[in-house]
Amino acid sequence: MFIADSHCDTLYALAKGSELSGLMVNRDKMLAGGLTLQTLALFTGSKGTNGTAYQDAIDMLACKDQLGIDIYLGKLPDKYPEVPSAVISIEGGEALEGRMDRLYEFYHMAGIRMIALTWNFENEIGYPAKLGPKPGLKPFGLALLKEMDSLGIYADASHLNEAGFWDICEHMSLPPIASHSNCRALCDVPRNLTNDQIKAIIARGGYIGINFYTNFLTSSGKATLDDVLRHIDAMYDLGGEDVVGLGSDFDGIEKWPEGLSNASEFPNLIEALLRHGYTDAQVEKLAHGNLWNLLKRADALRKYDEA
Repeated sequence: MFIADSHCDTLYALAKGSELSGLMVNRDKMLAGGLTLQTLALFTGSKGTNGTAYQDAIDMLACKDQLGIDIYLGKLPDKYPEVPSAVISIEGGEALEGRMDRLYEFYHMAGIRMIALTWNFENEIGYPAKLGPKPGLKPFGLALLKEMDSLGIYADASHLNEAGFWDICEHMSLPPIASHSNCRALCDVPRNLTNDQIKAIIARGGYIGINFYTNFLTSSGKATLDDVLRHIDAMYDLGGEDVVGLGSDFDGIEKWPEGLSNASEFPNLIEALLRHGYTDAQVEKLAHGNLWNLLKRADALRKYDEA
């Protein structure tokens, strides 16, 4: 079964000098695991607005060809890819430097599909979940949502605080997404989504990528495939069959579930889902269908004649 994943930090690892062969996501591991569509994040939030986020993003983008896979900077193909491929996202709106022209620059240069508005620091756009549920987005953040809407770029609420999340719901036509977040009712950390947030994403036809980071799956300090299944079950119980997918956070996590240490091990999760009672059709949606459908819906809005 083909796999689509909505978040990894592989380009960040490459830009920091990591060896390609040792990464959790590379072409060989993608082939072994059936991963044919990976969202590659330009992770630029680690220093907040005191860093060089824009230049960091440019440096990461320059590493993309090292992966040796197809990267869709323009229009997506008509059919879901069956060979290792990728799209680009931004994690940490600091990369835009509070400038709308940077949004258009990354849109044309990298074909970005989604932007995680914050990482763990306040920036020109808004505030992270780590600092509490309020306040909402700043004026630049609200203006940014309007431009992203017009370009078919999703606002990714992973890392964003709750007030910012509800601003996305109120001010965008595109639905909110959370590329790598889990269920807070099962693991009570700010990075996970409340049931109300999950229901809002479901009601609007958005997307939630299940994060494999142990500390977002369980408070026990050790995670298994069963912990991943618990979060999927909880979201399905809320009606999430058409919005839940995979957001591994590979190459950005230091602890992961047993049996899910890199992209080659995705089949372990697929087998566990089928044993757990999910149907082939449900697993296909979760494995790649929901993310692909989300990307294709926005792709129809994107202005490729201007690229």
